[in-house]
Amino acid sequence: MPMHVSVHYNGWGRYPNPEGFTQAKIHTPFESTYVHANITDKDVVPLLAPYRDCRCTIAKRTADYLIADLAEVVPFYRLEKAGAFAKPTPEGKTFAAKRLAAGAAELRDMIVDAWHASDSLGVGYPEKKVSDIEAGKLDPYEELAY
Repeated sequence: MPMHVSVHYNGWGRYPNPEGFTQAKIHTPFESTYVHANITDKDVVPLLAPYRDCRCTIAKRTADYLIADLAEVVPFYRLEKAGAFAKPTPEGKTFAAKRLAAGAAELRDMIVDAWHASDSLGVGYPEKKVSDIEAGKLDPYEELAY
């Protein structure tokens, strides 16, 4: 949902509006009603990108994703203005499915990155290395019991 990171999150709002985009509250009708009624897993799964290791921090990965998502705000409003979500069109369905696939892939990639990084992290206090627990060097029940 590109509108999540935009001032135009629920209608264009009180901002310059040279293309005459809607002022109506369209966030929930699109994100919930339209998607629920028109998009299925079969629409989204083929559009999922393969895992992408950005070799970067979670902050950078998140910022990159949000910037890319933000670039979809005007295309969303153009589709909405053309009626692509009022009466489902192939363009509207493709847009929604691509955005869902992008979000799902990003979440999956973040989870994979977290899992890859987890063995170098610690848990508890005083901190114990996850890799030591996994290797059997520490008993988590003894080491992490309070």
